[in-house]
Amino acid sequence: MVTAFVLIVADSGSEKVIADRLADADGVDDVEVIYGDYDLIAKIHVSDIAQLGDFIINNIRSIKGVRRTSTLIAVD
Repeated sequence: MVTAFVLIVADSGSEKVIADRLADADGVDDVEVIYGDYDLIAKIHVSDIAQLGDFIINNIRSIKGVRRTSTLIAVD
């Protein structure tokens, strides 16, 4: 099992829409709107690194308003 925190930069005004979309996605444990250099953070659980890459491309970067992501992989 891989746990990752995905930091997301979003277009202004799209944060809530992105958060709602992610909250409904399988594998997302939590998503929060935050302040600072990033606009949202999502905690993701997937089976392996390959699935993490697929998840980020297909379920995060594909959302309208997502400008950039940065992924932090947790270690045990």
